[in-house]
Amino acid sequence: MMMMNNPTMLSYIRREQPVLNQVLAAYPEQIGGALAQAPRDSHHWLILTTASSLNAAKSARLYMQHIADIQVDIKDAEHYANYGHVNPAIDTVVAISLSGEDPDTLAALKKAQAGTHAYTIAMTSQPESPLTSLTDATVDILTGKETIPYITLSYSAIMLSLMFLGLRSATDRELITTLAANQELDEFGLLIEHINETIQRSNDYYRKFTIDFGLAEQFTAIGPSVVAGTLAEMQTKFTEIVRVPTNGYTVADFTHGAYLGAHETHRQFYIELNTLPQVMRKQQAIKDFESNVTPHIYTISFTGDTPTINDEQTLQLHQVDDVLKAPLLAIIPFQVLAWFIAKAKGINLSHPIFAKFQDVMDEADQPLTTDTTTE
Repeated sequence: MMMMNNPTMLSYIRREQPVLNQVLAAYPEQIGGALAQAPRDSHHWLILTTASSLNAAKSARLYMQHIADIQVDIKDAEHYANYGHVNPAIDTVVAISLSGEDPDTLAALKKAQAGTHAYTIAMTSQPESPLTSLTDATVDILTGKETIPYITLSYSAIMLSLMFLGLRSATDRELITTLAANQELDEFGLLIEHINETIQRSNDYYRKFTIDFGLAEQFTAIGPSVVAGTLAEMQTKFTEIVRVPTNGYTVADFTHGAYLGAHETHRQFYIELNTLPQVMRKQQAIKDFESNVTPHIYTISFTGDTPTINDEQTLQLHQVDDVLKAPLLAIIPFQVLAWFIAKAKGINLSHPIFAKFQDVMDEADQPLTTDTTTE
């Protein structure tokens, strides 16, 4: 990856298109190599990771399951290592750690290896790391070390790399033809080519609503469950970066109680996709109802349709025909908005708001000592 002087979060967002193009170009060697020795009767995968990488895995999961006809379980590494049940039927494990040193991910991987005969793959930005020494194969996401604490580029590279693992597995196991696989790669390439345009349109959109976003005391994003990972990452990013209460809800989750938290100063984003008609109808009904609660309704649309009401609060982006690939573009507006809103609020992302928090956590992570003295 090209070195940058004093990079910011926006610097890495702007690197997404060229770096994801590198991931695409490296597909035959990188992904093909990682699965060269994988079982040909693979049916049940397990992904172990934490934090934003977990959201990236959720974003890739539905595509992986659909294209490769596999069950994909995603587990938080800390929970799995300490409390998780090891399913001996798991045949492929993907352990994700950007540094390759995350202790929870290493512990979870070792636990899975002890209880299964699974083929194991490390996914990381540091191919020479403790994680890669434990696995059968490695996928380098080709981002290099993202030196800011709030990942954006690495998030997208993890998502795409996981989707590519699913695609290659399907091809190797002859579930799809080489021609069909190449068509999938062409579709990914087209989406990647629209990343810079998505960034620019999101930038322009922010500038239209700078004041309203800056005054927000709460944000919520709502969308179909196909972008559940995007919604989770939106919640993560806005909480970390904008530092106001933020939630991401699927349409189903919002209708099952979350709507009770809406109020007149609530800023709501709706992700619109050409998905199942019943889901689209329900989401539109939610938006219509909520517009009577708050005027701060914003729409991020990948449908290609002109808004029914031209309120100028819809951000129209590239039409995405395969909703399983939509997460590749859907997260970008939220990355861009989070950066600009935080900058306008004067938040210095280089300096944690609670500077001593990590010191306290590091101390809490130290092994317990047993006092054997008696009174």
